Amino acid sequence: MDKEMLEQFQIIIQEMGNMEKRLCAKIENDIKESETRTRVYIENQVTKRIDSLFDGYKLVHEKQWELERQTEALKQQVDDLQNRLAALESRIA
Repeated sequence: MDKEMLEQFQIIIQEMGNMEKRLCAKIENDIKESETRTRVYIENQVTKRIDSLFDGYKLVHEKQWELERQTEALKQQVDDLQNRLAALESRIA
């Protein structure tokens, strides 16, 4: 009887070990699937948004540079007009 119980316990322990191995394999598989889904999401969603934000940043920077160039040209025109006005005023005076 004790021998039978010992054999039953050994079988139970062996089955528990097998269940643990299957459970660990399942968990590892689930983690890998989750990791794959996360990578795909990042590649499809986040990367596209980062690229779009970068493109927008470049456009804003280019527009700012263009506006700065135009502002400098207008300043130069104002300076030229002020010089011409000063020269005309000096002739009149």
